[in-house]
Amino acid sequence: MDDKFLHDQRRDPDPAFARDLRDRLRRIEEAEELGRSRFDWRPVFATAAAAAFVIATFTVPAVRATAQAALDLFRVQEFAVVQVDPARLEQLSHANVDLSSLAGGNVEMLQEPLPSQRFATLDAAGAMLGETLERAYTLPGGIEPDSVYVSGESRMRVTIDTKPVRALLDAMAVRDVRVPDGLDGEKLTVHVPTMVAQKFHRGERTHVMFLQGRSPLVELPPGLEMEQLGEVGLRLLGMNSSEAHRLSRSIDWRTTLVVPVIAGATEYQQVRVQGEPGLYVRREGGAKDDESPNANVVVWTKKGRVHAIMSNRLERMDLLTMAESVR
Repeated sequence: MDDKFLHDQRRDPDPAFARDLRDRLRRIEEAEELGRSRFDWRPVFATAAAAAFVIATFTVPAVRATAQAALDLFRVQEFAVVQVDPARLEQLSHANVDLSSLAGGNVEMLQEPLPSQRFATLDAAGAMLGETLERAYTLPGGIEPDSVYVSGESRMRVTIDTKPVRALLDAMAVRDVRVPDGLDGEKLTVHVPTMVAQKFHRGERTHVMFLQGRSPLVELPPGLEMEQLGEVGLRLLGMNSSEAHRLSRSIDWRTTLVVPVIAGATEYQQVRVQGEPGLYVRREGGAKDDESPNANVVVWTKKGRVHAIMSNRLERMDLLTMAESVR
């Protein structure tokens, strides 16, 4: 996947929001051991951050019930891909709107993540966490386990401000959908659990990362209009009106992580891992070893946990074989 659009759209974000959705992954990437790797994980982590950004932006609820009512929850169970027109991304990058503010207004950190910790083995990391971590029992030829990194959990409370989204709709001349009334000033809580990342390598050029953790949890006020908000997001990403309307009503927005990919630049496929729904994504890199590398990713969920296996060189079948062996 060409990640140029991620850099083109970058603005200086709210520091608290950036710390939780981007910096906690970057700390793993920039740890000393990973820093010596020739494989650049930033496009992969940027994709994860972009997906989280889409969730935070386009699944914010409209409140239609009292504050005493039980909270709705968002938890990742399935994955859906939305193809994004590169021309639309160019439009978004030049829109006179601070894109980093779309996820909400004030962000209050309720629990700051602890610095990442490095361990020699999964057993050592699990002993610190007080749990038995999953591991891949089948490794493609020559792949050897390396260090393990644990990033601490975090919590934040977001106070909703829809003005940036409305401004972007105006800037993009999208007038057939609207943001529901009653959102501004409402709050949602985001809990990002502990993430464990195990690194593998084969020589100096082949690198693999296995990530695992409980699903992120978003507590949403009741009375949601998720389909309408999803339609707003799909229209902003460039989908035509009829398709956005149809797709927004076919997605379960409380359980589905929507992953945007560049049309024509990314291969993707719905897969099943251990009988559970998952997604395979392949981003084509440069032709030379020192150019932007390939990034192949398999993501899936099982029993409330989210898993991902990423590599610069392993092919689809190797990644799926490795994923099937995770216990």
